[in-house]
Amino acid sequence: MSEKRKQRRPLSLQLRLLVLAALLLMVSLGLVGVALDAAFHRSSEAGLQARMESLVYLVLAAIEVSDDGSFQVGNEPGDPRLGQPGSGFYASALGDRGRWMSPSSLAVSLPGLPVINAGEQHFETAGADSAFYTLQYGVSWELSNGSMLPLSVNIYVDPQVLQPELKAFRNGLWKSLGTAGLILVLAQVVLLALGLKPLRRITEHIADLESGESDRLEGDYPRELETLKRNINHLLDTEKANQERYRNALDSLAHSLKTPLSVIGASLPADNSAKNAAIEHSVGDMQRLIATRLQRAAISTRRSMAQAVEVEPQVERVLQSLKRVYSHKMISTDVNITPGLTFFGEQRDLLEVAGNLLDNACKYGEGRVRISACGLDAQDPRAGISMVVEDNGPGIADHERESLLQRGVRGDERVEGHGLGLAIVLELVSAYDGDIEIGQSDLGGARISVRLRSTHVTTA
Repeated sequence: MSEKRKQRRPLSLQLRLLVLAALLLMVSLGLVGVALDAAFHRSSEAGLQARMESLVYLVLAAIEVSDDGSFQVGNEPGDPRLGQPGSGFYASALGDRGRWMSPSSLAVSLPGLPVINAGEQHFETAGADSAFYTLQYGVSWELSNGSMLPLSVNIYVDPQVLQPELKAFRNGLWKSLGTAGLILVLAQVVLLALGLKPLRRITEHIADLESGESDRLEGDYPRELETLKRNINHLLDTEKANQERYRNALDSLAHSLKTPLSVIGASLPADNSAKNAAIEHSVGDMQRLIATRLQRAAISTRRSMAQAVEVEPQVERVLQSLKRVYSHKMISTDVNITPGLTFFGEQRDLLEVAGNLLDNACKYGEGRVRISACGLDAQDPRAGISMVVEDNGPGIADHERESLLQRGVRGDERVEGHGLGLAIVLELVSAYDGDIEIGQSDLGGARISVRLRSTHVTTA
């Protein structure tokens, strides 16, 4: 599970909110930009229409109509753009007896437009039907004889005339929106950092609980997190109380059973009959069975957030006791433990494992014992520890290794020597979802390695 967790780490809550807010901000600013661009485009077209209307009036002011109905327009209709070829602004005047084109329309193919009725005005935007913005304005000119001469003044504007204005606006618009978006994203980062600070704080405090640096959540939290804090503390208190009650019950049970068994053993006649020997042997079996089963039951009381136990001091404590017990052997020890190595579990479990393995090494070795320990994962102190105990004794034959482990797994408490010690070790190792291996040491004797995974504690 640890490898899967490394391969696929979930995104943090702050990053998720920031990415989501940034996406929504981008979409919102994009829609605002599109709407503003469309509004400015419409405004530009409306302004262009107003300029085209002013050109109509300038052309009308420059028209001179003869009595026969012919007309002409002065060379300067009032706007220099109409006299400059290719300026983008073009004009024409249509009547029954003539047609006039502005000098700016030289070599430009303008669409033909019909004469419209007097008083009418038609404005068309550039598009698929027309390559120009067009404005038609119909008037009626009264001749000297009283007849009416219909005239139509047409203004044409190339769409490219608006492009510089539109381009300048769009550049300014998107730069402004981009700057605003960046400022808003930075503001969101600050707001999320401040808003999620209590969550980070409670996460750090929970990490302290996991590492064993504290046993309760302390400090003030926002109202929304106070219930969580209260429930976690209640859970920790309840777990601790249940653990204490369970241990007291086990101690009481052990004491209650130990006394009657001692009375039974002491009440046996002091003869060597087979019947008495069988009863005495059964009483001893019951005592060992009770001790082992109580040990297994005690394992299930382990707390989910155990305190951190330093490994090296516990190992030294065991070695000091064993050196006194086996002082006649002049035991030489070689300790190689990673500095600061901690075990997240019960202290007595660590002492039990190290004690049984080292006791076997001292008992069956020839005076030299080596123990080494390190973490299972250098990045995760809670992953567990690996411990190796070696001696220079006769070792364990290959054909006996699996049978010893099998007897231990089956809980064969009657096995003397290696069997009982390994049975206890196996019970504890299994409770920590670990494993045990028996091999040959380069010292010449047995090499027993165990792994205890403190983050994967299971109950027996």
